[in-house]
This record gives sequence, C-alpha cells and structure tokens, in this order.
Amino acid sequence: MYPTHPFLRSSLRSSLRSGPRTGPARALLAAVTLAASLGAVAATPEPARAAGSCVSYNYGYGGYATCVGRIQVLLNAFRPQIGSPYAKLAVDNSFGPATRAAVIAFQRFWRLTPDGIVGPRTWNELCSPHMGPGPISWYPYSAARAAGCAI
Repeated sequence: MYPTHPFLRSSLRSSLRSGPRTGPARALLAAVTLAASLGAVAATPEPARAAGSCVSYNYGYGGYATCVGRIQVLLNAFRPQIGSPYAKLAVDNSFGPATRAAVIAFQRFWRLTPDGIVGPRTWNELCSPHMGPGPISWYPYSAARAAGCAI
C-alpha cells in the first residue's frame, strides 16, 4: 500500500522501479530509514529540560546571573515546605555563601549529592512542586518558567 501524499506516492513508485539510485528516492529512503530507527517519536523533556535556558547550565559559588536570582526565588519558595533548614535568601542574582548553604540544605532534603552546585538533578527538584495534583499555591510558577522549567 502506498502513502496517500502524491509526492511520496510517485517517489516511492520510482524508487521501487529503479531502486534507491536517484536523488529524491535515495533521500526518501534515508528519511524513512532514519524515522523507523528513531521510532519516529521525539522524547519529551524532563521538567528541567529547555535548551538554552537556566536549566541547561550548572550554577555554583561565585556565580552572578539572572538565573541565580531564579534559583534564589525557587529556594525561598521551597524553604517553608521542607522545614526551613536555611535562612530566606535575598534575591540578588549572586551565588554567595548563603545561596550555597541553601542549595546544600535543599540537596540534603531531597537526598541529592550535597555539593552546592545547581546541576541537572537539583534543577529537576527545583522545577517540580512535589505536592498533589493541580497548581500549588506556594510554588513560583513564573520564576520556574522563566528559568526554563517545563511546567
């Protein structure tokens, strides 16, 4: 059975007659082979997987960026939810000692390696409200989306 699109139908017929020797037929055969090998389905990103945004990078002590400010907002939101193991952070875009201590406390709470670096695993926890279905009243969705969290 042939595909329904006229271009695909004619390209497939010509490739069946002459084999995949011609340019369009060879390109079509390569595309079909590639799609079949990949399952023709793109993987959906995890909560913290938006290329080119904050979640694409690691942040640690000494850094200064708007993304650090987003981390600080998210950490402040989680603070009362995880038992306030760190002081409320000033949102100053600077990854100083207080932010590092908060990151380590946050990582310990979620049983991550407490290295003080906001990398992929820490981003995944920061990007997930972790509580019940539906919108969570205390979670800063706008800061999370601005950081690149896929929520």
